[in-house]
Amino acid sequence: MRRHHFSIHPRNIVWEIIDHIRGREQMLVRSAEELPLIVISYPRGNLAYAESLKYSITRTYKLLSPATRQRYTPVMPHLPSLVVVVLRARNPCSCLGHHHPVGTQSRMGRRLASDTGLPVGEIDLAVEAIREWEPLPLAALAAEPAAGDRRELEQFRFHVALLAVFLHELEHLAFPDHGEQQVRQRSTEFYAASLREFFSEELGVNYGI
Repeated sequence: MRRHHFSIHPRNIVWEIIDHIRGREQMLVRSAEELPLIVISYPRGNLAYAESLKYSITRTYKLLSPATRQRYTPVMPHLPSLVVVVLRARNPCSCLGHHHPVGTQSRMGRRLASDTGLPVGEIDLAVEAIREWEPLPLAALAAEPAAGDRRELEQFRFHVALLAVFLHELEHLAFPDHGEQQVRQRSTEFYAASLREFFSEELGVNYGI
């Protein structure tokens, strides 16, 4: 997922080497019933990345209304039982995320599939790139919130952005034949609806696109 479009790339050999040198740690996340079991793989020393994604999946997702979450109802039954999410700061290609087709998965993803006998999917997310990504700028606010509220909404925006890219790549796993425009439209609508909910219910301001 680039800043302006989404794409698929095999894992870069440079990142394989960096991951091997630095080492990786894992976190198991159980969330809403409709989501698969998630194994987060993150660089050693970057627990904050894993905690941010865990919060997005276990807290932010559940705070959203059923009307917003139901955009992904058609996707959920087609996901594998277990999904590995590989986190890094940035991707060398500048993409926000990728899904890894069978044959391009990491060694851990392949090992989990072999050891568990479960269907395992894999995606990656570029956390710092997602933090900076603003497809729908907060300048679209109809009223400027107080400084304290703005800090809160920036945090919420980051967690929703992580969630939107995460769900976008899950759709690619579920439906490899879906075109980029179709997948992007769903994730953009999800992102916008999530922001509208938060601004209206928590801050009492309107958000227009």
